[in-house]
Amino acid sequence: MRISGCFVAAMLAFAGWSAVLTANDGDIISDVQVNQAGLTVHWFTQIQLGREQKLIAAELVVDENESTTFFEITGGGRREVISDKDINAFGEPYGVAGAEQRAKDRMEVIQAELRFHNSSETVKINQYTVPRSTVYALGDGGAMHAIDAETGVQLWQTQIGNRRHPTIGMGASKSYLAVVRGSRVYCLDARTGKVIFEYQCEFAVTNSPAVSDESIFVPLINGALMTLPIKTKGAGTLPLNAVGAALAAPRVAGNLVAWTTDAGYIMVALRENVDVLKFRVKAAGSFNAAPSANNRRLFAVTYSGYVYAIDDRKGNILWNFSIGERVSHSPVAIDDAVYVFTDNNNLFQFNAATGEPAKGWEKSLKNMAAYVGASEDKLYTRDSVGNIVVLDRLTGTRLGQVDSKTQFKSIENVQTDRLYVCTNSGLLQCIREIGQTRPYFHSGKEAVADPFAEPAAGDGKKPEENKNPFGDDGESKDSGGGTGDEIK
Repeated sequence: MRISGCFVAAMLAFAGWSAVLTANDGDIISDVQVNQAGLTVHWFTQIQLGREQKLIAAELVVDENESTTFFEITGGGRREVISDKDINAFGEPYGVAGAEQRAKDRMEVIQAELRFHNSSETVKINQYTVPRSTVYALGDGGAMHAIDAETGVQLWQTQIGNRRHPTIGMGASKSYLAVVRGSRVYCLDARTGKVIFEYQCEFAVTNSPAVSDESIFVPLINGALMTLPIKTKGAGTLPLNAVGAALAAPRVAGNLVAWTTDAGYIMVALRENVDVLKFRVKAAGSFNAAPSANNRRLFAVTYSGYVYAIDDRKGNILWNFSIGERVSHSPVAIDDAVYVFTDNNNLFQFNAATGEPAKGWEKSLKNMAAYVGASEDKLYTRDSVGNIVVLDRLTGTRLGQVDSKTQFKSIENVQTDRLYVCTNSGLLQCIREIGQTRPYFHSGKEAVADPFAEPAAGDGKKPEENKNPFGDDGESKDSGGGTGDEIK
């Protein structure tokens, strides 16, 4: 029997999801379950995918150039949040003024209820603004959804492509989305979900595309990375040939696009001038996973377990380390740490600058299967049976566990402290630490004044830094990075 290129591509795209998603996933993680680990359910929503359709991809995008304003109403043991992006009775966003008026109306109602129950407690409204965060979710039938990542409110939904074509995957930037069905690429406006253009690739697509605000990068089965300029609606498309085929999705990192190949190469090009490679690095072994990036460094792990840190300006290897175990997961780079999950469910942590394990992380942590999320001082992972494990980021000490009977997939989030988990049937849930009502934003803890300065040699000391790139240094942890004012 002849197997088509589209079928092979679809299987590659589904592989990262099918291992942990089952048909028996109707429940969510309850507040009672997560409370024992110092967490709470922030919101949950059911994505409407259609009959017998499954969620196959989801991505979080944080746009620090755009903001969302929230009005938090507290009092009488209640907490309600209204945002300027919420929809009013006319099907339109409230806007800041409309959301404020709606919050004041709710404050009066709650205050009246408290007086009726002889309570003298005062209801307050706190206003705060944080960068716009959106979760984009894609079903295998081509249903595409945009959801406010802080409230769970659905912003829009649309149906993409021919239902007879397999859905390969998606990519997202602050302004655009790309969806691949079969070998056809669809470019969407991230704000509205409207299809801007579509493009038919000559060869089968091997995995999800990557997207910048200028181009869509599509890995092809013939080894080329196809670049579709968005402004020209795909006209002037450039194929960038590589050594080997990309089995994992490419990654946009700053002004670069990077991808790995099965021939053991890390390929890097300028995202605005991809007709010529910036550099390529030969590794010891083939790659099954996409690279990661943070603080002007690229990180990649070969299938045989070699971890590489590469200077993204010069292309030189900063450090490398052999784990000695197979790795099919992308490394997770947060602040000054790099986490690697092996196929044997062991977790390693390295100092991003030096490659040395942090104190307490000299040995791998056992029974750690995947990354779920991270706060300022805690790391959340999934063990081999699907429980959420809480770890101290500094020492690796186990702090707690959330038992879960539901098989779930986490949406990778290295930008904020929110945990996003979803099921095969499209149930999406946001979990946060109990005291963190507003999101905490991770920052590059090794960031220096000159972004082109050489990385520090790494003596184990952390330089002074603004822990929150979107707020003031003096804000409390609960502020999470937004500006906050109480409304009288």
